[in-house]
Amino acid sequence: MKKKTFILGLFFILLTFALAACNGQPTLSPSVENTETLPLITDTTSAPTTEPTTIPTSIDLVSADLVFWEGAGSVHNEVLAATLAELAQSRGNSFEKRDSLSSEQIAPSVRLVVSTVDAAQVQALAEQVPTLQILAVDSGTISSSRNLHVILNEGGTLEQRAFLAGYSLALTTDDYRVGVISRAVDDAGNRTRDSFVTGARYFCGLCNARYMPVDYYPYTAEVTDTNNQADWQAAVDALLAKAVTAIFVQPEISSVDLMTYLASNNITVVGVEGQPGLEAAGKVLGVFGADLYGSVEEAVRLILDGGEFAGSANSLELKQIDPEIMSEGKHILFERIRQELLSGMIKDRP
Repeated sequence: MKKKTFILGLFFILLTFALAACNGQPTLSPSVENTETLPLITDTTSAPTTEPTTIPTSIDLVSADLVFWEGAGSVHNEVLAATLAELAQSRGNSFEKRDSLSSEQIAPSVRLVVSTVDAAQVQALAEQVPTLQILAVDSGTISSSRNLHVILNEGGTLEQRAFLAGYSLALTTDDYRVGVISRAVDDAGNRTRDSFVTGARYFCGLCNARYMPVDYYPYTAEVTDTNNQADWQAAVDALLAKAVTAIFVQPEISSVDLMTYLASNNITVVGVEGQPGLEAAGKVLGVFGADLYGSVEEAVRLILDGGEFAGSANSLELKQIDPEIMSEGKHILFERIRQELLSGMIKDRP
């Protein structure tokens, strides 16, 4: 009995210790706060890099029918701007003036650009926009192309002046009795002679006189020594012997004495601006000179009307016309031929 009591007591003692062990809390060591700042690690491979977006600027489009692109410092800007604006208004076309222009600004509605900028800029625009018609005015040395046309501030070429001299004299002289005096054995003299004859015959064909003396015109005479009066006087007398009544003198050999001699024989002449001795001439049909603005206006009208403005053209007109020699009707005919010649439709040499 005592043995059972002892074993039961020991069991209860062990059970008490076991329960105490289960309910006990573990001893915690003091916590230490970590105040060290750890480096931030960035994963550069996780997100793609994007370029900043560029916001496009708006393009200042040019959309007028007729545009004037003025070059810096051109002496023609003011007059051309006024002339083109007035021309556009009279025709019902829209007009814009710009001091800078790029191919990106050209709208499809632009039909013609008139420009006084330098040759390199206008040539570049013509190449960049091949469908755009461009008229370069006094832009220096420049090559014309299918869409680029050139007008120079000069009184035509030697050939153009000589051709129109022959045409105008044949047009206004009875029985086509016209002639030319040029320098012998000289390139300019040969070109003057050939173009004069071409111009006269363009009007009258065979140019055969209907009344005595019946002959075929025009006649030519040459001067070897322009400083020798006997030489140039012999040339004039050779033409007078053929009943020539109207003469064109190559400007390079002209002089007061020569013109005075022609005047004393009642000879009609046509001259060129700056020609020596022209003031001494008696009967002057007119004087050939530059007309830059008139040539630009004619070209603009032609291009806007859909016409062909071929090649390059110099500004050339007949000024100071004597209405007693060239009537209004003949002047209209002359103007038509002049325009066709300058546009390249008529050849000025054989």
